[in-house]
Amino acid sequence: MSPWGPNAGPARVLTITEIAAQEPLIRSALRGLGVRAVDLDDVCQDVVLGAWMSSQAGRYRPDRTREPQDALKRWLFGVCRFHCTHYHERAFRRREVPVFDPWATTGEERVDPGHVGERIDAGTALMAIAAMPLWAREVLVLAALGHGGTEIASILRIPLGTAGSRLRLARARLARKLRRRR
Repeated sequence: MSPWGPNAGPARVLTITEIAAQEPLIRSALRGLGVRAVDLDDVCQDVVLGAWMSSQAGRYRPDRTREPQDALKRWLFGVCRFHCTHYHERAFRRREVPVFDPWATTGEERVDPGHVGERIDAGTALMAIAAMPLWAREVLVLAALGHGGTEIASILRIPLGTAGSRLRLARARLARKLRRRR
């Protein structure tokens, strides 16, 4: 049996104009799938291009039991669903705001490395980190490598809240250890 279903016909290559002619349907589907009006043009363009590329790769196999237009609409709706899942996962959609100085938004006290009294000996810091429990070392190393909370949670296969708590606790524990060693 074909992975496209028992009624799937042979692969059919669509032209970009055939797909673009379905723009009202695509826009309607995208609105129904939760795409914001401000992003509708961009996601619609992604869907049209994605559908065309998928068609070129031989992944459009219209259902022989349906009218050709109905089969095309159903297939395009599937492409819209695929692109909407990626749309909802993107950073701009999650309302993340890139900032020039990330420490300015944390409210944490910043250590000026140029100030002689605040310099941290690298060996001292490494010894303090090595003395910490495994869970604390893991999150600190991942954070030092530039991973955010979501990535840390994914890598360690733990809930996002747990990752955030572990990172906060590990940072606080490291700060206490370093203060004691000075």
